[in-house]
Amino acid sequence: MLHTGAMFLRLLVPAILLATSAWGADADPETLAERMLSALGGRAAWAATKNTVNDSQQNWDGEPPVLRVVITMDFERPRFRIETWGKDIHVVRVVDSDKHWRRGRDGTIHPLTAEILAGDRRFYAGHVYRTLHRIAARDPALKLLPGKEGRLEVHEGGVRIAWYALDRSGQPYLYGAHDDEVGGIFGPWEHEHAGIRHPVWVTRDGGKWRAMLKRLDVNVPLDESLFARPSG
Repeated sequence: MLHTGAMFLRLLVPAILLATSAWGADADPETLAERMLSALGGRAAWAATKNTVNDSQQNWDGEPPVLRVVITMDFERPRFRIETWGKDIHVVRVVDSDKHWRRGRDGTIHPLTAEILAGDRRFYAGHVYRTLHRIAARDPALKLLPGKEGRLEVHEGGVRIAWYALDRSGQPYLYGAHDDEVGGIFGPWEHEHAGIRHPVWVTRDGGKWRAMLKRLDVNVPLDESLFARPSG
């Protein structure tokens, strides 16, 4: 009988947690945003974050299966650099306003295709950490709205660019951009740097893509050469 009772409690506790973890559908979005920012280091720290350099190990179902990826993301200007290393590859992709280029697997330098460029600009528009900065800085172009299941939605120009699902502490455990309704899962936001908190891992696509944070730099000098197209 004691064994049965213990089993019942083990089943009951997760059910209680699930039942109380979601925010109500009518939650005030400004309250959600404030709670989220407070859980991630505070509004002032995120508002002061002008750029990040995210160095991670990524595991996916492509080739090579293990990658090192460094993403340099400028929150103030529409530019970023993604540099990737793996077994027998070193590739780079850069978007800097109207300028863009990539270093392919064969080492040659080319402009981005129209399809890739459109996807990259969409990626920048709804970028998860840049959007946190814009919320913290009270960017007047953004509008915060309640979403389904208590999510915090972020809209710009009349369309949704991002959404966050928050746990009881206010930390996001799910994030999606634009029309993505599934999103990616965040691990604990336990990495702290320059006053902000960052998740130690992220996964999506049913676990087929996983990223583990190795190093985070914040507000570093972004030299123009970092984004300049190499000669040749």
